[in-house]
Amino acid sequence: MNFLTLGKQADKQKLFKELLGDHVVEWILAVFVVSFLIWLIVWVVGRFRENEDRHVDARELLMQFAEMQREGDLTDDEFRSIKKRLVAPAKQGLEKDAIDTDANQTEINNQSDQV
Repeated sequence: MNFLTLGKQADKQKLFKELLGDHVVEWILAVFVVSFLIWLIVWVVGRFRENEDRHVDARELLMQFAEMQREGDLTDDEFRSIKKRLVAPAKQGLEKDAIDTDANQTEINNQSDQV
């Protein structure tokens, strides 16, 4: 019985030596590269999911906070404070868009006057 197990172990050692041989560094490098690629893919997917979660409509949030106020979870002062924080960036974005649109319209008018 020992002869059979020793024979199988010797075969395993031969197979291991044949597979690795003098290419140990190459195998280690390959494992490192594959590990790095897996990490990179996980990181990129995580970044995309993170960006998706951040994009929440201010109106939806305001509706949720209004519901919390009606239920009594938020005071009137807390709701007003939250509303100011949510509405202010939206107004700034709209004002910036309006300024950009006005600038574009002025540029178009100037070009048409030149023609």
